[in-house]
Amino acid sequence: MKVNIRYAITSVIILGLIGLVVVKLLGNKQEVEEKVYKKDPDRRVTIQADTVQPAPMNQSTSFLGAFAPVREVTISSESTGKVVSVKVEEGSYVSAGAIIAQLDTDLLRAQLSSAKANYDNAVTTLKRYEAAASGVTKLTMDNAATQVLTYKSQVEQYEKQIRMCTIKAPFSGVITSRSFELGAVVATGAQMAELTNIDQLKLEVNVPEGNISSFKDGQSISVFTDVYADKTFNGTVDMVGTKADASHNFVLKVLVNNSAKLLKSGMYGRIQPKEALQHDVISVPRSALIGSSKVPKVFVIENGIARVREIESGAGNEYAVEVKNGLKQGEVVATGGLVNLYDGAKVSISK
Repeated sequence: MKVNIRYAITSVIILGLIGLVVVKLLGNKQEVEEKVYKKDPDRRVTIQADTVQPAPMNQSTSFLGAFAPVREVTISSESTGKVVSVKVEEGSYVSAGAIIAQLDTDLLRAQLSSAKANYDNAVTTLKRYEAAASGVTKLTMDNAATQVLTYKSQVEQYEKQIRMCTIKAPFSGVITSRSFELGAVVATGAQMAELTNIDQLKLEVNVPEGNISSFKDGQSISVFTDVYADKTFNGTVDMVGTKADASHNFVLKVLVNNSAKLLKSGMYGRIQPKEALQHDVISVPRSALIGSSKVPKVFVIENGIARVREIESGAGNEYAVEVKNGLKQGEVVATGGLVNLYDGAKVSISK
């Protein structure tokens, strides 16, 4: 009997706790629902808007890129050996053919001396055979001639190996990094230094497909930088890309003369093609665009209601974009206050 009473009391307590949990969860759900933002169908969103009208549009815009050296190389060792002389420091200017480092050549020079002695002896022997009136067979003469060629080849091989131990600059420039020290033993192919020539720089920019036709190979173009805002640098289009990236941009490379060494590799530069005016072009401000660059959209206001519409964009500048398809003259497009705007929202256009 006592056991049944205990079970009954426990069951009542458990059911009571479950009931409290359920009441608490329902209360939390109601509180959360009250805090959730709900669109008011009668609320009007205040926006700024413009009426679409054909007008001339300056399509000129600037494109930003970074300068890179036209000539830059990593100098590597062509031989294995110990560094016995260091001729450059990081930041030092070197001329073409200047010595970067010297590797130990003592063993190679000893081998070269031995090869030269053998070569001289072989030449003497061959001459003696040739001067002999008789008694020298053709086989002996051929072997003597082969010996001359063999030792001559050894001499040339050791001379080349000795030359390879002198590491030189292939062209003039600045040593931008050095990765060896005096006494270090370097292996064949080890990177020794990086040589950069900035007498001529290459400006690489990405140009949208709508503007790439403005550029031609060999075209002269002005280059500007923020570092030297009062200077204009002369550039020449070196390459117009033939394959677009995923964003439909083409790589454009412009060569810039930098004999004064004002520009540095890695600096930003920009180009600006000559201005071109188009007449009767329908355009919208860039502030009106929503969506992605691949699928641009705008809000069109119809009877006080905002409707999302996809458009086909064309050329543009810093402020506006040409609309090839999707809009008609006289339609109203939202240009400001788009943060709270959505498809189907009622709008109020501010004056």
